[in-house]
Amino acid sequence: MSTNQRPMFNVFRKVNFDDSIEKIEWRTYYPYTRSFRNNDIIEIVINQSTFFDATYDSQLLVSGKIIKTGDGDVSFVNNAPAFMFSSVKYVLGGGSKEMELVQDPGIYLCYTSEDSKHLAISGWNFPNSPKLNPDGTFTFLIPLGHFFNIFNDYRTIICGMQTFTFTRANNDANCFIVKEKTPTSNTTVKMDIQNVELKIKRIYPESGIKEKLLEGVAANNSIIMPYRQWDVQVKTLAAGAISDTWAVKTTLHVESPRYVIIGNTSVQNIIRVPGVTGNIDK
Repeated sequence: MSTNQRPMFNVFRKVNFDDSIEKIEWRTYYPYTRSFRNNDIIEIVINQSTFFDATYDSQLLVSGKIIKTGDGDVSFVNNAPAFMFSSVKYVLGGGSKEMELVQDPGIYLCYTSEDSKHLAISGWNFPNSPKLNPDGTFTFLIPLGHFFNIFNDYRTIICGMQTFTFTRANNDANCFIVKEKTPTSNTTVKMDIQNVELKIKRIYPESGIKEKLLEGVAANNSIIMPYRQWDVQVKTLAAGAISDTWAVKTTLHVESPRYVIIGNTSVQNIIRVPGVTGNIDK
């Protein structure tokens, strides 16, 4: 029988079984501290040197409650969970290697309409808003790739100590919209985050593969981890200035940036329309 025949004609082929994975589990990790107020630093550590994690497929769970004073209607903006943090950081090897530090997470994202259908639980439901329960409670389950681009590009298991640091924003005004019922009403809103958990997908390879992987770890073999890193640079104009020169630093490494996007907003009332850009100029 010809070796160039189409697969549909290969009726005498042998059955191949993929038994490289013995088991998959979901493990939950909690922060060292249980304080999630504005400006608090939330650190979650995975200190397992003999296990293998599909960190790229893992998720952050955030739950809490919106507390309001007044009769205005409160709703989340699209991508509200990302705006709860001013920065996020991912470190490998007990602090020895900072893999990615993202300032202002959530402003780098671009999804299709199909993506929005399965990211609603993550707070991305454009053009609609994430849902808030009638009693003001909320729960979001956000993929780590939503915060860190390394997990979109490097989709391989990771072994060793991993540290995630989430710094809360100094205020939560960018997370919600307040619609007053009367011109004279003044509704105040407070966000109370009650729980943060990291859901890690743990992979148990079959014994032969595990032995080879651990041999490489014990030998301290180098691992190449290619990925694109997110970065943002902000230029603040002096009051009354109509022009300025901006010397943009591209990178400290040899790589060149893929994209440069410059935006300008004329929207001033962030309580009513946060996250909406008024004017975009090239």
